[in-house]
Amino acid sequence: MQLVVLSCGDFSIVGILKVVNDDSERGLRQWQILMNIRNRLVLYFLASILVPSVIITVIVYLGSTGIINKKMSELIEKNLDSARLIVQERLAFINEMTTLISLNPMIQEVLGESPTQDLSDNIRQIIKLDRALDSYYLSNYYASPISAIVPTIYLVNRPEYQKYDISSKVQDISKIENEPWYVNSKSGNFVIDARPDQDHITVARRIFSLKNADKYEYAALVKIELENKSINSVLANYKPSAESKLCILDHNNQVILSSDAMTKSEESFIQTLNLNSSASQILDSEGGKVIVSSKIMDNIDWRIVNITNLREVNSDQIRLTRIVVLILIICMTTALLAAFFLSRYISSPITKLVASMRTVKGNNFDINIKYNKKDEFGYLIRQYKQMIGQIKALIEKLYISDLKKQNAELLAKDAQLRFLQAQINPHFLYNTLDSINMYAIKYNTPAISNMIKSLANFYRYSLSKGRAIITLEEEINHTHSYLEIQSMRFGSKLRYVIDLPSEFRRSRIVKLVIQPLVENAIVHGFHHEKGELEITISAKQVDDQIIVYITDNGIGANVEELNQLLRAAEQKDHSFAIRNVHLRLQSIFGESYGIRYSRNWPEGTTVEVIIPKNYTPEDNDANSSSGR
Repeated sequence: MQLVVLSCGDFSIVGILKVVNDDSERGLRQWQILMNIRNRLVLYFLASILVPSVIITVIVYLGSTGIINKKMSELIEKNLDSARLIVQERLAFINEMTTLISLNPMIQEVLGESPTQDLSDNIRQIIKLDRALDSYYLSNYYASPISAIVPTIYLVNRPEYQKYDISSKVQDISKIENEPWYVNSKSGNFVIDARPDQDHITVARRIFSLKNADKYEYAALVKIELENKSINSVLANYKPSAESKLCILDHNNQVILSSDAMTKSEESFIQTLNLNSSASQILDSEGGKVIVSSKIMDNIDWRIVNITNLREVNSDQIRLTRIVVLILIICMTTALLAAFFLSRYISSPITKLVASMRTVKGNNFDINIKYNKKDEFGYLIRQYKQMIGQIKALIEKLYISDLKKQNAELLAKDAQLRFLQAQINPHFLYNTLDSINMYAIKYNTPAISNMIKSLANFYRYSLSKGRAIITLEEEINHTHSYLEIQSMRFGSKLRYVIDLPSEFRRSRIVKLVIQPLVENAIVHGFHHEKGELEITISAKQVDDQIIVYITDNGIGANVEELNQLLRAAEQKDHSFAIRNVHLRLQSIFGESYGIRYSRNWPEGTTVEVIIPKNYTPEDNDANSSSGR
């Protein structure tokens, strides 16, 4: 602000106020420019995107290590449990196999025999035992998918077996008496033995002779050797990472099975571990910090242990964090620059469009938006102008078209009704007159009188004094007259039954609905071979509707095609009669009423006529008013 002092007394105050006013207006304009849409967009971006993104990145960076370690521990626990369960199941499978072998009838039969010096008996026993063991050879794939399992049996007090080189699977017990696993088996009936210096796991079970209950004695021992690589492959498949080590320890913390070859330092490190806790531990080793997890195996004094180096886990996390930060910086910089350059082109056309939409919202379709740039906004504004113009024109056209359509529909419905009332089937008239003549010759007055009465009733109903809505009783009487005439024509070949409950007779129906459907059944329903037809007319109430059933036992029709014709938008020539009936019912009662076809079993067709239970002319006036 500049201070201007005028020499003319009181005019100095006016000069000061003028300068202050000019500075205030300039500052206000600068503030308005600063706070326009473009600047606000940039500020909002900085406030809502940049700052939270930086904070989130820092939090993710600081907390990701703990989260990944936790997830890694959970993964290790799951893999450890999975490996433990599979190893236990394979050992349990071997255990079950030794049990089945010990109960094999052929083996028990040989064990029940006393030792003998006879050559033929011994050879027979060896062959029988070998054959019994062969039956278990193909059932071992689940336990050892890499190598085959060959069970071996050692019999007690059968030294003569050593003289015959017949089967390597049948031996005398003296051959293994000095092996360590056999010494361990003396303390129990079942033993699983694995040692660091062996390449297999030995599973052995004592077999007792069951021939005589009072002589239940130790008679043999069955042994199965499971190669270490079949278990090591399982451990290798369930390693949580490439450099992890998954191993199994015995009760002395000696490594007996491992997913990878163990170094001396790694074995020494494992022997120093305190594995009493089942929770994962982070410990220091020669290679850095490691995560150690262990689980006790069920029914065996072994422990499965996983060792994963944290360096391998954190290296992926660090790389991922760096990549995320780099991508975040690039995206933020690009978005910030784009906000600066694009915001200036957005504010003006958007403001104009919003102002125009407000006028349209007030039902004012006369818009005038000035925007001469040939860009996307220019194209959008031009299309917007065209759209508003088309909407305005369509509203005017629809208003006029709706009035014309209502008048046209009323005229069309009236013309269809008049046409249907006026049409007379010439063939029907000729056949009726022919029948009257026949009965006049063959009989006398009664038959001719009945036929003439039915014919008179039929045409008297067709006029109905110009009424479009009549009672269901009147429609049934008209149909009955028609059927009487036709039964005189066809004789016993045409039979009909009308079963209409008395409470439905005063219900309202559109005139000439049931008779055309009955006529259609007679024209198209007669069997070519039998030449007979039976028609039944019945009715029942469903909720607030009455359904009239016109059932025949004729040759049937394609009900799917007929129902599709009723729903079709355009009318076909051969569907005029049934479609006319359907549309007249809907035009009077509403779209939920009309007719539909269904197939009878085993033959014939049923037409369902759906009308309201209680209908008054005022209902039709209400429907007409709502349609307008």
